[in-house]
Amino acid sequence: MMAGKLSSITFLNRKLLAVLVYLIAASIIPLAVPSIYILHVLILAHIFVIYAASWDILTGYTGQLNLGHAMFFGLSAYTVAITNTMLNFPLILSVVVGVFSAFLLSLIVGIPCLRLRGPYLAITTFSFSWILFLLASSAMIWLSGGEEGVRGVRTFVVGSVPNYYLSLVLMIVSVLILYRIANSETGLILKAIKEDEDAAMACGINTTKYKLLAFILSGVFGGIAGAFYAQYMRIVTVDVVTLELSASAITFSLIGGIGTVIGPAIGAYILTILFEGFSWLADYRILIYNLIIVAFVLFLPGGLMSLREKIKAERGTGGEEGE
Repeated sequence: MMAGKLSSITFLNRKLLAVLVYLIAASIIPLAVPSIYILHVLILAHIFVIYAASWDILTGYTGQLNLGHAMFFGLSAYTVAITNTMLNFPLILSVVVGVFSAFLLSLIVGIPCLRLRGPYLAITTFSFSWILFLLASSAMIWLSGGEEGVRGVRTFVVGSVPNYYLSLVLMIVSVLILYRIANSETGLILKAIKEDEDAAMACGINTTKYKLLAFILSGVFGGIAGAFYAQYMRIVTVDVVTLELSASAITFSLIGGIGTVIGPAIGAYILTILFEGFSWLADYRILIYNLIIVAFVLFLPGGLMSLREKIKAERGTGGEEGE
């Protein structure tokens, strides 16, 4: 028992040390690597970390498969762009309205989805996202700008370095909030719903309330990512509501480890740097996403976060065989 406690403490200390090392490294990157392009890639990575973690709090913890997560990101981004450029709202107000629009969409999608499970839920979320894509790409070009998008969005700070630090702080705060929720009593209830919703209801848990809460959290933090993206890029096009962006949330989470919050964040960081750093892969991104998903499902279904347990299990197996 004492050995188990010491092992847990050591693991916790290693996690804290890893976080500390990351924070120090992330803080000095703009000084050590003053490349505008590298900072741009890292800023995008920070944005998509929030995006991936927001998907995970819904699907990873409640088991409600969301195939259209880009709708929260995209609606918020478009709302920020439209209110800021066409209605001349102050940027901070546009961001608030953008995140609020994602909150409203999470209610609009979440409430009818409360009674749906499995493929029916997945198809419904996909359909909502597809409708938003059609509106932005064809039906409401007069508002969305179509392929040209909405240009001229104002920004909070000018320059790559200020945006880097701002996105870094936003990412850390957002992931920390989601992580604390996921590891609280609320997170345990969400996991119970994922394991067996009927049993959770039999225990007196209001599963409807908690599933809707997960939808709201997912929508709001997805909206936060979209709002920051809009003010940073200063242009919003239909790329923010595509199937590719929705698929990327799933890929990020599979790579890192679904149902961990930190895992999808790690997956988003790695893949964003990989794909943005090697832009020539852009035409093959969907194909690569699918190949990565297949590879991880076959060989590492628990994602990168399961590597520690897998290595320990293999060492244990090796030790038993040696005996």
